[in-house]
Amino acid sequence: LGKLARYLRVGGFDTVFDKNITDSVIIQISLDEQRHILTRDHRLIERTLVRDYFLIENNLWPDQLRAIMNHFGLQFKKERMFVRCLEDNTVIVPVEKKEIKDLVYPFTYKTHDEFRQCPACKRVYWSGTHITAVTDRLKLNGFVIADQGTGSATAGL
Repeated sequence: LGKLARYLRVGGFDTVFDKNITDSVIIQISLDEQRHILTRDHRLIERTLVRDYFLIENNLWPDQLRAIMNHFGLQFKKERMFVRCLEDNTVIVPVEKKEIKDLVYPFTYKTHDEFRQCPACKRVYWSGTHITAVTDRLKLNGFVIADQGTGSATAGL
C-alpha cells in the first residue's frame, strides 16, 4: 500500500505507513492515536483489538484511493495538496533558499525561489514539474481537486 500512502500524503491526509511494521504495532498506533487501519490483510482485521478499519480489496492504487476517498468522504483540496513529506508524513515548512543550497541541484537552486523542507528527514520540496505530473496523474485517473473555498474543481495547482 506504499503508493496509496504517498497519494494520500500528496492530498495532505495524515497517513502513517511503514512497510516493515508489525500487525501489533499497527493496532497499537490505531488505538493510541485513534487512527483508521487501511489494510488488505484479512487476518489483521480478525484480531480482537482491531476496531476501526477499512479493508482494501482493489489491486491498483487509483482504485484503492477512490474506494478510501468515497468511504471516508474525502476530497482533494488545492490548499491542502503537497503539505506533507511524502517519505515520513511530517508537515513540511517554508525554508530560506540559502539554507538548502547544498541540498538541491544547482539548476533547481537557480531556477526556484521558494522551497519547503521536512523538519524530520530534511528532504527539500519545491514547485517543479513533478507537481504538475502528479496532479495530471490524479486527473487522468478521475480525481478532482477542489479550489480553496469555492467547491469548484481544477486539475492544476
